[in-house]
Amino acid sequence: MRPISGFLLIDKPRGISSFDVIRKLRALSGIRKIGHTGTLDPLATGLLICAFGTHTRLCKYLEARDKIYESCLKLGEQTDTGDSEGEIIAMDNNIPPNLSVTALEEKVLAIGNLPVPRFSAVKVAGKPAYSYARKGQDLDLEDRPVRISSFSVLGYDQPFLRYRCTVSKGTYIRSLGEEIAKILGTVGHTVDLTRTAIGNLLLKDAHQLDDLSQDSLSQCIYPDRKVFTDAECLDLSEEQLSALRNGQPIAQPGDDNPHIILFGGEGQSVGVARRSNDLLYPLVNLV
Repeated sequence: MRPISGFLLIDKPRGISSFDVIRKLRALSGIRKIGHTGTLDPLATGLLICAFGTHTRLCKYLEARDKIYESCLKLGEQTDTGDSEGEIIAMDNNIPPNLSVTALEEKVLAIGNLPVPRFSAVKVAGKPAYSYARKGQDLDLEDRPVRISSFSVLGYDQPFLRYRCTVSKGTYIRSLGEEIAKILGTVGHTVDLTRTAIGNLLLKDAHQLDDLSQDSLSQCIYPDRKVFTDAECLDLSEEQLSALRNGQPIAQPGDDNPHIILFGGEGQSVGVARRSNDLLYPLVNLV
């Protein structure tokens, strides 16, 4: 049987880490080489894109996509982790009874930088930031540039504010929640978080871990063409692919493009190339 290679959309349940999902998929499939395109905290649920086999080499082409989240923020309490798993470190009863939704949305959309949480996997001197935070060591983490391209309030039942947002890569929703609380003149922490989309890929198309079996796994692989609908894709002949595999550029008229997804005869992606001056140059070979 041909080894599984491709992308699998998973609806990560609450209470387990993203790597716990990988562990379960490894046990189910017998495949060691499995990765994902963006971590979800144990508190969070929602879309996790997992890559099998050689497709792990394509993860970097998906990581830069914008992501959509739905979150619930509890106002009046701040925790050391920014979510409900941490300890309360500040309280403020100055919770607004009502919201000016339009004003809040305008201010959130204007945010250009957000802090990196102390309890995060960002590496500092080769170690994740949370390893220092757990020891009570303070770190001077620089704010990270972010882009919030959409924000809407879904509901407000004091002290709980529910919202949906579309954000750029590297945006920590825990930090965004604290910033929203600050805009509202109080403190807050995230109590619920779901990732509903990564680029064009949607949570509704994801699989539950408990529904997967060793026999069904290969049937659940998401079609590569649907994964890369926002990228330029090319169907090439075996002769053209062979030349690229040997490091030879081939003629291919078109606009310059830093990465183009290549497809072979079976309809599965087989590599990545870049186009410059009407020539294709190989970047990634998957077969």
